[in-house]
Amino acid sequence: MEDTYTMYQLEGTKRKPYLVSVKLNNTEINMEIDTGASVSVISQDTCKQVFGSDNSLEKSPCSLRTYTGEKIDVLGKRKVTVIYNSQSVDLPITVVKGTGPSLMGRDWLHKLQLNWKSIFKIEQLSHNQEPEKDKELQDLLRKYPQVFKEGLGTLKGTKARIYATPKYFKARPMPYALKEKIEKELDRLEKGGNIEKVEFSEWAAPIVPIVKPDKSVRICGDYKVTTNQVSKLDNYPINKTDDLYATLSGGQAFSKLDLSQAYQQIVLDEESRKYVTINTHKGLYQYNRLPFGVSSAPGIFQRTIENLLQGIPRVVVRVDDILITGSSKSEHLNN
Repeated sequence: MEDTYTMYQLEGTKRKPYLVSVKLNNTEINMEIDTGASVSVISQDTCKQVFGSDNSLEKSPCSLRTYTGEKIDVLGKRKVTVIYNSQSVDLPITVVKGTGPSLMGRDWLHKLQLNWKSIFKIEQLSHNQEPEKDKELQDLLRKYPQVFKEGLGTLKGTKARIYATPKYFKARPMPYALKEKIEKELDRLEKGGNIEKVEFSEWAAPIVPIVKPDKSVRICGDYKVTTNQVSKLDNYPINKTDDLYATLSGGQAFSKLDLSQAYQQIVLDEESRKYVTINTHKGLYQYNRLPFGVSSAPGIFQRTIENLLQGIPRVVVRVDDILITGSSKSEHLNN
């Protein structure tokens, strides 16, 4: 059996591997996911880390080559206990001569249920960075799971307020093909506490359904005909590109934190909720959180997040993105 094993990257290639952290006999290592390899592989050096002085290997029928066609010396194979998340499986591993990266091939991918969402979400480190620094990042993510999670968060200690005078518009007729999707999204927003049904309101904006790439619908209030006409605009300045460069210059590592459903993490002041009522074919709904489409929302959000993060060095906010750097990777992660 012949397969390919990447012992090094070809000069000039930009491919960044997808890495997954596993325990082999209780030794934590990072493995590259390689769907082109039929077998999973570790180097001789990694084998010593995992098995210690026990160097017993079975003969392997595999014949491996690099992408440049050079033959790789296969030392043998053996069984190893693989621990990933809550899974523990005994799987075969092929050991090769040298110091190349560890590869997770198709034989393991058929046996392990990987958390692909997590793997694709975090851009992994390239080969020339130390594994312990990758572990430092993973430790940071594990330490604050309540921050790095899906779903709508809630900013504590502040509420958004909107000032305006009443305007009421009837619900616009919606295409029949969108009605079911609109109803499904209204139900989701109501169950999540983003909106609540009301029987009466002096304010009402028609809705504009936006069809997303996955064919679901985002509901936006058409506030340009109601609240945005009469409310006082919050002109808090948004950082310019030059401001971003000035703060981030000299950084050695960078992160961009994209806030999930950013504006709606801010709870609306009770008095302001009537101004953002929407009128739908299912009736009136009132937003409990700062909605998209309100002209003051960017200024309110920018001021709130800047106040929240003030004093943290090398951090800059541009609406729903938080940009972070540091003069070293450790300083970057600390920031």
